[in-house]
Amino acid sequence: MRIVLITLAVTAAFAVGAEESRFNPSHSGSYLGIRIDETREGIRVEHLMEDSAALRAGLQEGDLITGISTWNFADSQQEFVAFLKNNPPEKTTIRVLRDDAELDLQITPDAAIVVTAREIARHITGHRLFRRLKEPELELLEQKLVDSVRKTQTRERAYEAMNAIIDTFDLSHTAVITPWVSENLFGDGEHFHLGINIQKADSGGRQRYFIRSMMFGSPVRAAGLKEGDEIISVNNIAFEKSPRRTLAGYEARRNIHTIQVDHGETVIIGYRRQANAQVKTLAISAKKPLDGIDSLQRSIRVIDPGSPCPIGYFHLWNVMSGKLPGLVQEALRDELKQAKALAIDLRGRGGQVRVISQIARTLAREERPIALLIDREARSAKEMLAYRLQKYRHITLVGETTAGAVLPARFIDLSGGAQLMLPVSLGDAVIRSFTSGKKLEGHGAIPDIKIPSPLPYRAGNDPILDGAAKLLKDQVSGRLLKL
Repeated sequence: MRIVLITLAVTAAFAVGAEESRFNPSHSGSYLGIRIDETREGIRVEHLMEDSAALRAGLQEGDLITGISTWNFADSQQEFVAFLKNNPPEKTTIRVLRDDAELDLQITPDAAIVVTAREIARHITGHRLFRRLKEPELELLEQKLVDSVRKTQTRERAYEAMNAIIDTFDLSHTAVITPWVSENLFGDGEHFHLGINIQKADSGGRQRYFIRSMMFGSPVRAAGLKEGDEIISVNNIAFEKSPRRTLAGYEARRNIHTIQVDHGETVIIGYRRQANAQVKTLAISAKKPLDGIDSLQRSIRVIDPGSPCPIGYFHLWNVMSGKLPGLVQEALRDELKQAKALAIDLRGRGGQVRVISQIARTLAREERPIALLIDREARSAKEMLAYRLQKYRHITLVGETTAGAVLPARFIDLSGGAQLMLPVSLGDAVIRSFTSGKKLEGHGAIPDIKIPSPLPYRAGNDPILDGAAKLLKDQVSGRLLKL
């Protein structure tokens, strides 16, 4: 007997003429929540999952399904599965044979994305780190995730709802990675996107969306957008309601999103640089691949090159590639050779310990004063690097306390193309040696020089970089020393 669990991927159907909605389609695919076996008489129900559509409709184990909507048992089991995959989760009639009598039951299938909710619950409830922290909440997790999906109408908003629930465990690197982000921002290969992170923040008593960060060499930076600009719309749809708005792969509390685009596609972004200013628009295209290596190389520059204290600057968008340590060495040796001091930007995403270990050795050997720029969104391997180097007299941490998000992560493929980011079961124990036993999770690296950096309407102003430049000039001139 062959048992099949009806857990089907979400299809990407969208209404004709609603071009934008392809990035956030309405729920599709029908999920009954049963295990089945094909017999000569019909599709036998072998098991019903708790709180499933089939259980609510009154199906019982042993029932033979002979028809649902336009499908009937004259077709094969494969066609039954295909029918459910492509049929919208709308109320319909399911016909069953029970005790030699045919019954017509009304059933409203769940959307297929409920499968993703159950998968997430299974991975988290079986995870040692979560069981140790909040075991009572785990008993209700699956129900909460499923209910959160049922309250939504579209794919992207369902992912957001699930992300908010799993974030209540208050562990870093616990997030849903949406299908578009998984394919276009994570992993190997060429990635085509706009190179922008947009954060929801309060301004004037209202929640708005502001540019948190942009890659160097990205089309948004080239077009003239600046950190702190408020993003109003994409293709004339308010960003809050835009189908293109998607999670950027962070924990829900970070409220960081990005914009979905296709390779080569042009979108119209509405923005404002000042509160209540007139909205301006820019046409921006995703025509070239972006990665952390290119961003680093394009960020290298000398600040005030003709002054008595030229300052070398570069930004590490992430620290994922094994090529980065060599590129950092080259930059220090070549483009930044004449700089009297260095401002190294660690704000943003993290990376891998093996990469920062090599960068740490290079910077520890530097004889020039170094300011490491950090803020509340500097995370993971970057905050570990900042803490590791803070002990050196020639290195100063400037900015805000980092995110306190250092748990090593692993990625699990989910149905529908999404991924689940979870910390490894050993937690931060596997990286404590790099931080000399210091617990950074939930605490972060604390700057030597604290400089707040409010996000809304910054117009590209960078108080952390400005403060670092002043500090470095004072150090080079001998007016200030780190003791």
